[in-house]
Amino acid sequence: MKKGEETKVAILAAGLDMATRLGLEGVSIGTLAKAIHMSKSGLFAHFQSKENLQVEILEYAARLFAEGVIFPALATDPGIPRIKALVGNWIDWASKLTGGCIFVSASADFTDRPGKVRECLLRQQNDWIDCLRRIAQSAIKAGDFRHEIDCEQFAFDLYSLLLGFHLYDKLLDDSETKKRQETALEQLVANYQ
Repeated sequence: MKKGEETKVAILAAGLDMATRLGLEGVSIGTLAKAIHMSKSGLFAHFQSKENLQVEILEYAARLFAEGVIFPALATDPGIPRIKALVGNWIDWASKLTGGCIFVSASADFTDRPGKVRECLLRQQNDWIDCLRRIAQSAIKAGDFRHEIDCEQFAFDLYSLLLGFHLYDKLLDDSETKKRQETALEQLVANYQ
């Protein structure tokens, strides 16, 4: 990796950490430059605008998400083992980020705000939901789920479970969250068998 690329990755890593703590909207060229002890003009040269910076932070986060959540799950046997691996990986991902899952917080911030950031989030979330749908399809092919299940509904149910976990874990700080998540996942999987 070239020096300029290394610098950009370090900037994006710091930006991701800041975004998980302050929200993506809280990350600007000025605030990030100050946090990493870099000049605003130096940071501006990499991104050209706050919106571009925010989009690149999301794209960087998506690469890390794929490497830490999706790819390892896809290396697991299809069906229920893959679903459980995906959920475990997602929980680990959200837990390692200071403020939790960047996609969850950014989605709340940019739901009704047009622009490149929202478009990026929409694309990423649609890709994630499609991944959940395909995981259900692989569970059907593996014989773990009934053939007539609605894979769209499964994706909705599983994502809802993950979002609920995030709320209970990050905001409510419920000591029973992990146990409740495991129970909810077992019940969800049983509904589709």
